[in-house]
Amino acid sequence: MTRWEALTTICSYLRAGLLGGERAPERDTAWELIIEVASFHLVTPALAQCLDLAADVPREIREYFESAGTLNAKRNELMLAALARITGLLNAIDIEPVLLKGAAHLVEGTYPDPSWRILGDLDILIPASRSQEVVAALQAAGFGTKPSDVVPPPTHQHLPMLHDPETDMGVELHTEVMDRSPDHVISTRWFCETTRPALFRNQRVRLPEPTRHAGHTIFHSELFHQNYLLNKIHLRHLLDLIAIRARHEDAIDWGELDRRYAAAGYGEVLAAYLDFADALFDQPAPKLSHAPRSDAMAELREAESRDSFQFHIEFLKKKCDHLQTALSLMTADRDRLQSEAERLRASYAAVEADRNALQAVAHASERQLDQILMSRSWRLTGPLRTLVAASRRWRR
Repeated sequence: MTRWEALTTICSYLRAGLLGGERAPERDTAWELIIEVASFHLVTPALAQCLDLAADVPREIREYFESAGTLNAKRNELMLAALARITGLLNAIDIEPVLLKGAAHLVEGTYPDPSWRILGDLDILIPASRSQEVVAALQAAGFGTKPSDVVPPPTHQHLPMLHDPETDMGVELHTEVMDRSPDHVISTRWFCETTRPALFRNQRVRLPEPTRHAGHTIFHSELFHQNYLLNKIHLRHLLDLIAIRARHEDAIDWGELDRRYAAAGYGEVLAAYLDFADALFDQPAPKLSHAPRSDAMAELREAESRDSFQFHIEFLKKKCDHLQTALSLMTADRDRLQSEAERLRASYAAVEADRNALQAVAHASERQLDQILMSRSWRLTGPLRTLVAASRRWRR
């Protein structure tokens, strides 16, 4: 079994479990490779649920997947508990957060069971104008950062991650979905125009409208994470789109998504991704203004092969080296700025000491002058000083 065959076998199980389609014909299954590919694509818990439909799975393999599904179910329950705390705190300051990505899927029930979806953290969209107020409310409730967290740049769409003190789950507070520009494919204003109100554990939240949700899922995977550039897909993201369409196909306006992607020069990207969904999950692609790139499926197959997978490992290593170099340069700049700050603080302290010394001298001089002016000799010699002053005026 090749890596590509492992990928298509996984898709076959997922298709049968989620869409009710038939699995591909049986082949000699290399379960170690199946486990590796499913883990890489973060679909192990989803595959665990779908294996229940198959009788040909060895007992130890089934037990492994069942354990993975059980553990993810417990973790997702902690995620939902943290989300309930967060939404309660935000509702208290009259904010209804918009749930994004995995958080939206869990609350809406996009998948047959919450354990299907692996979440790294909770993604929540808040009004940019109230971000400081939101952070203050969460920090007052004990939410905080960790030294190991990656700090995003100031222009990033979300703030530094905060962690729930009770569950340790992380939350990323987004002030933008993708971009604030109204002409962007997934602009924040467009995304929020038609969000749907919902109740989650008696707390008010808002869920993405299906067209926006599908468009965001595709953009986030293929363009934000550059999978299209690498001729790759990530099954967790593709499965999100499959699940959204299975639940809301009639509500998705593919014409609007086609216009927005095409206007930005990404019409081929949209077409290729939907073609992948058709080829791997038998979910028919809608009619669009652009056709998928002619070699897109062949390139995907090559990218998902074992040899090409090694190439992508090397690519990621180089990217990590580049990021490490950038981090070293930023660390050096930070150290230089800290040194300069220490020098300025020392200079300020010296100037402050000189100022205090001069003030002390000035105060001493003022006291001496007051003593002279109040002395008896100064008062007795007053007429003489007056005479001397008059004599000087007479001479002039």
